[in-house]
Amino acid sequence: MVLLEQDLYAPVRDYLESLGYEVKGEVKSCDMTALRDGELIVVELKRGFTLELIYQAMDRQRIADGVYVAVPLPKRGYRAPHIQEMEALCRRLELGLIYVGFTEKGLSQVDVAVHPKEAARPRRDKKRRLAVIREHESRTGSNNTGGVTRRKILTAYKEQALQTARILRESGPMQASEVKKAGGPSNATSILSRNVLGWFGREPAPGGSRYLYQVTAKGLAALEEYREFL
Repeated sequence: MVLLEQDLYAPVRDYLESLGYEVKGEVKSCDMTALRDGELIVVELKRGFTLELIYQAMDRQRIADGVYVAVPLPKRGYRAPHIQEMEALCRRLELGLIYVGFTEKGLSQVDVAVHPKEAARPRRDKKRRLAVIREHESRTGSNNTGGVTRRKILTAYKEQALQTARILRESGPMQASEVKKAGGPSNATSILSRNVLGWFGREPAPGGSRYLYQVTAKGLAALEEYREFL
């Protein structure tokens, strides 16, 4: 059974959600983030236990309360070579280790072999930690699968921009204040005026002091591209 990193996402997500965490995928370069009562857990997913995985996990320790690495359970299970060394390394580095096993029928089982040790020293990158938490909390759902490659990621900002574009598509040209009154995001004015994604056009409103905004062809194409998320 050939596994991809994203195949590990759903079993680990379900495990964390059973513990009361809110889980999101692909948040600020983290494969998975989980929040519960202010506690931030990060999980990095890989098809194998590699040095690259360890490097990533150690970097995430700068922002998270606990970091896990999740890999498929080796074919020989706990009799596989280097199992004890893998677990010993994770304990030495204060990382958690999760094995995800799969049956031939596709059923999965999560086994937490090592839990991360709570950091004894203060976090070193509070600004980055706050950015991850804000991005996690700003998303309305878990629309991204952790570990995916070559697929667009729906960030909180893009989600808000899509919400704004949908309102304009359905209601026609509007002022920014009207978009917010129609159920748009609180930062609709910034999204429309800065137009980072190129999804919006504008023209002077009657009186000339404000603008009327509308969706561009690029914005309409984005609404179709992300229709499954909306």
